[in-house]
Amino acid sequence: MTQQPTSSNRALDDRPVAIRALTSDELSAATALLTRGMLSNPLHLKVFGVDPVHLKRRLSRFLGPLMTYVHSNGVVIGAFVQGQMIGVLGMIKPGYCRPRLGDRLSIAGSILTSAPPTVLLRIYIWLAIWARNDPDEPHWHIGPLAVLPENRQSGVGRHLMQFCCQKLDSLEATAWLETDLAINAEFYRSLGFVMVRKEPVLGVPIWFMSRSPEWAQG
Repeated sequence: MTQQPTSSNRALDDRPVAIRALTSDELSAATALLTRGMLSNPLHLKVFGVDPVHLKRRLSRFLGPLMTYVHSNGVVIGAFVQGQMIGVLGMIKPGYCRPRLGDRLSIAGSILTSAPPTVLLRIYIWLAIWARNDPDEPHWHIGPLAVLPENRQSGVGRHLMQFCCQKLDSLEATAWLETDLAINAEFYRSLGFVMVRKEPVLGVPIWFMSRSPEWAQG
């Protein structure tokens, strides 16, 4: 994977935030950050359960192989302040956002040791609905995205997404993402994403959103 250039922005009481691609050695830290940052997502609570211990363990074991897959088939970028990772964003390149059977089994196998069959069924339903909605035309699949809870509302998520969108614009590429939070949907709209459809997954509303290359052309 080609190392992405580093960009710097100002946030967190004017401390510089560096945005760069992560190496494979940093994926464990990225998984831990994503787990912390996504514990309260409505869909994760529905899929993995509300018990804090089980939720954290199951979500971590789900995200671990997922981040390996994203890194192998796209790019994982991180936001750093004084060398500390405070935000993570995944980008899957066109043609790879529907994992092959072996990759799906790897993800399922990591969950199987820590979750009952009902959790696996919920994961299957969740991913099946996402796959059904995934567009056929070539696109970059964006996500997961998370910022450490103590660093939210500081512009870090926007810096990560701006870095992502600059790459998309340079490639004149279409992007696709999903979110289970209305506030996130509004955030993505401010970056040029439009809602294609809204559909419940296990009773949780999901916004399916797309960003076209025309956005960069004004």
